[in-house]
Amino acid sequence: MKLPELLAPVGSMDHLQIAINAGASSIYLSGKEYGARKFAENFTLNEIEQAVNTAHLYNVKVYVTVNTLIKEDEIENVLNYLNKLHEIGVDAVLVQDLGLVELINKHIPKLKIHASTQMNLENQDKIDYIESKGVKRIVLPREMRKKEIENIKTNMELEIFAHGALCFSYSGQCLMSSFKGGRSGNRGTCAQPCRQKYKTNFLNYHDYYLSPKDLCLINKLEEISKLNISCIKIEGRMRNKEYLAIVISEYRKALNKLKSHKKYSSELINLVFNRGFTEGQFSYNSSRSLRAGHLGLKIGKIINQEKNQLAIKVNDDLKIIPEKGDGLLIHKNKEDCGFEISKNPLLTTLNHYKKGKNKAIKDITRKNKVLLIKQVRENKRIPENLIGAEVFLSKRNKISKITKEIEHKGNSYIKSKLTLTFSVRKEYPHLKGILKLANNKEITAEVSGNHPFEQPLKKAVSVETIKKQLSKLDNYPFEIIQMNINYHGNLFIPLSEINKLRRDLLAKLENNLINSYKHEVTPIKLDKKEKIEENKAPTLSVYTTNLNHLKELKNVERVYLEIPADTSSQLDKINISYMVNFLEKALEISTNKDYELIWKWPDITHENLLKALNQVKGILNKKHIPIETMSSNFKGEYGSSALNIANSETVESLSQYKLLTLSLELRKKDYEDIIKNISDSSKVEIVVQGNVELMKTRQNILNRNESKKIGNNELILIDNKGNSFSTYKSISNEEITIINNEELSLLKEIPHLIDIGYKNFAIDARWKDNQYIGIADVYLDAINNGKVNIKKLNKYSKFNTKGNY
Repeated sequence: MKLPELLAPVGSMDHLQIAINAGASSIYLSGKEYGARKFAENFTLNEIEQAVNTAHLYNVKVYVTVNTLIKEDEIENVLNYLNKLHEIGVDAVLVQDLGLVELINKHIPKLKIHASTQMNLENQDKIDYIESKGVKRIVLPREMRKKEIENIKTNMELEIFAHGALCFSYSGQCLMSSFKGGRSGNRGTCAQPCRQKYKTNFLNYHDYYLSPKDLCLINKLEEISKLNISCIKIEGRMRNKEYLAIVISEYRKALNKLKSHKKYSSELINLVFNRGFTEGQFSYNSSRSLRAGHLGLKIGKIINQEKNQLAIKVNDDLKIIPEKGDGLLIHKNKEDCGFEISKNPLLTTLNHYKKGKNKAIKDITRKNKVLLIKQVRENKRIPENLIGAEVFLSKRNKISKITKEIEHKGNSYIKSKLTLTFSVRKEYPHLKGILKLANNKEITAEVSGNHPFEQPLKKAVSVETIKKQLSKLDNYPFEIIQMNINYHGNLFIPLSEINKLRRDLLAKLENNLINSYKHEVTPIKLDKKEKIEENKAPTLSVYTTNLNHLKELKNVERVYLEIPADTSSQLDKINISYMVNFLEKALEISTNKDYELIWKWPDITHENLLKALNQVKGILNKKHIPIETMSSNFKGEYGSSALNIANSETVESLSQYKLLTLSLELRKKDYEDIIKNISDSSKVEIVVQGNVELMKTRQNILNRNESKKIGNNELILIDNKGNSFSTYKSISNEEITIINNEELSLLKEIPHLIDIGYKNFAIDARWKDNQYIGIADVYLDAINNGKVNIKKLNKYSKFNTKGNY
């Protein structure tokens, strides 16, 4: 059984040694820029170098996240930053930006690339494309299921998230923070709007509909070890020391138990930050959290509440019993309260409690236990009528002690193997070391002493004494596996000289070990691209899900048609006939129209849906009905905004596409910078009007009972400011899209955008009524005649925003 690598989050220098001591086989961290956790403390370049040197000494790999979208004016700087990381000796970099992958391959070809989960590589087409770009490892989306992972075919390493916070949206596909909070998750500054309470148009109560429980796969490690998974990743660069120490050490213990085919269960892992645990989509399961903050370990339910005492029926399998100084969280009817235990609680049996004897018991394995907690005056805010409430142990004092022990134990998961050879050369001591690292690399060093051996006046230095002195490793994470002593044992030298010889060798081995990872580099300067002159007139495209729009549209260049969800089909069933019939109707309507009809595939296409889409295309081809596609699978003719294109290098790298839509996260300056540097301006398009997709998710918004109440009616989420967000299912009936309540509208900017060189503009009219399509004429007037008519725009769209622009 091959155990997967255990990858730990490190948000600061303080956390580095904890991760190593707790048993991490690799760590990931970020610099001050270009990382997706900008609010973590993060590392300066000098600190990254220090972290890399320390980690490599302990046989721990270091991956640096450079996984934000890279803007045009950052490209050269970030490339030289990556060059510096390569010089320092990092083991790999995590990247989201497709253009950056191309640049690394060209300018720093020996730097290993790991594809960030934000690339959303959820199907074989995408995986094949990324593999063709020389990427060594991919971090799979958290939404991947066990069966889907089993079916992946690749020579790349696979990494999955095993523990920590879950985003409600697919990573990289969430624009809610960006559009509603002005802080982009794709730029590392997520405001976490998913952790707020919302209500719906049918269920008139607030709940954490968009806040999933945290992921925990510690009980699935045996299944994971049988998959082709190279690495399990722990989320949490913004968590505290206790979280890091407990989670990594518990996963290390569980992985080590697997060697002897034993299972390991952990209650401790519940006592550091969690919103409740789920096995997520890996086990076809997702559920929302009870609260946005820490929940803790569920210990039982309150069965009685007296004036100054709570009686808690404790779960039979509970091993950690609350003590004085620990903290409790009590949850009932979507509300919670909590307090610190001020007096030693009493553990008794349910039978004793019912009889009023309250006799303390020490055997925690007994069934039907009751914990009696005394309430004091400080607890006066605890509400009445808590009977039936769930109780969680949310704070455990002993966690701090365990964390300190891990922090100071000075250990590592795998020690390097050291062979020492001691000899006397021309009366001077000589020591050679061969250090074998976990990756089988051998590091050698030799040192000679400056003080010669002499004839002893009283007592010679024995072979055993030299062995003893050389065996002291001064806290180095090495293990001596062999010691060769070529000395007859009848001479004298001060022991301080032997100690110095040992220290000099260890220092030299350390230096050689660190330098073995480093590389020589030269600064990188990018050349300007040659411009292709294009005299093409500006054009307008329209996205739609409405067949009636196809009848009315004219004078537009392209129509991107997305097939709406088949509301009559069963969950998880994909209706091939429905899709073929819908497209045939669309093609019939579009015959002799002056626009090109393009089939827009969903941006997220797991393998089952991808097969269905290709099957539909095959059926159409057999009927001699060819249709081009908009796809983010790297195999379409047109690329949607889901590709997250934020710079000209990404456009150049995706040369297989006819037309690419730029990211909706860009600002005015970004659009200006891209068009200056792009070689062919006719290759890019900008969405200028429409309700932006804020989230794409595979999570359930509602539970079963709530879904029954709503049925097939449209679900609308409402935030605490009264903003309404419509939701739509994809053709797979699995994914859900949440759209903005306001429309992006860049009508006023059309003259400027044309003036700086943009040729292609698009309106997103999906999920709109028949009348809405009249908005195309408003934009055609602005594009063709320079007339910006806001009054006419407001007839079709009253609530507009410039978004990130």
